[in-house]
Amino acid sequence: MAFELNSSGPSRGRLSGIAVACILLHLALAPQIHLFGGAFNFMLVLTVSLAISLDSRTMVYIGFFSGLLYDLTTTGPVGLMSLLLALVGYGVALVSRGLASGVGMETLRVVIAAILGVNLIYSIAMLGLGVESSVLVAIGVHGLASTVLDVLSSIPFLLMAGSSTARRGFSSRGFGYGRGSRFKGLK
Repeated sequence: MAFELNSSGPSRGRLSGIAVACILLHLALAPQIHLFGGAFNFMLVLTVSLAISLDSRTMVYIGFFSGLLYDLTTTGPVGLMSLLLALVGYGVALVSRGLASGVGMETLRVVIAAILGVNLIYSIAMLGLGVESSVLVAIGVHGLASTVLDVLSSIPFLLMAGSSTARRGFSSRGFGYGRGSRFKGLK
C-alpha cells in the first residue's frame, strides 16, 4: 500500500511522527483525563488530521486500525469505532481533496463536522446499547464535551500535518527573496 500525498501535504516522516504521538497520547493520557464528562479520542484526531493530507483508500485502512486500537483500549463495543473511523477517514479524504493541509477555515469546518458527527453517532450508539441511560447525558454531556476536547486537541496535529512547502522560521528567504518582492532593493 503506497501513501499518496496531496501536493501540499507533509512528508512521510512527519506523518509517522503524528501517528506515534497520537497513539502514545491515546494510551497514556486519554484514559487519565476526563473533562466535563467528555474524554479525548486521539484516534479520531489522528484519522481526521491525516485525512486532510492522504488519499481516501489509505484513510480507510488508517481509520479502521485507529478505531480498532480505540475499541481495544476502551470499554465500548469492539468494531463500532473501527467502522466509524474507516467511514470518516474515507469521507474526509474525499471532501478535502482541494483543501490545503494545515489549519484553515475550510479545513477546520471539515474537521469539526467530522469530529462532531463521530462523537454524536457514538453517543447515540452507546445509548442504544444501554451503556448510557439518559439522552441528555449521552449526547449533551459526553458527545459535545468530547467534541470540544477532540477539536482542541486536533489543532496541534493539523499544524504539524500542515504544508511542508511553507517556510517556517526566522529567515526572510521564503518571503519574497528572488520571487518578485515589492522591496526589490533588498535582494
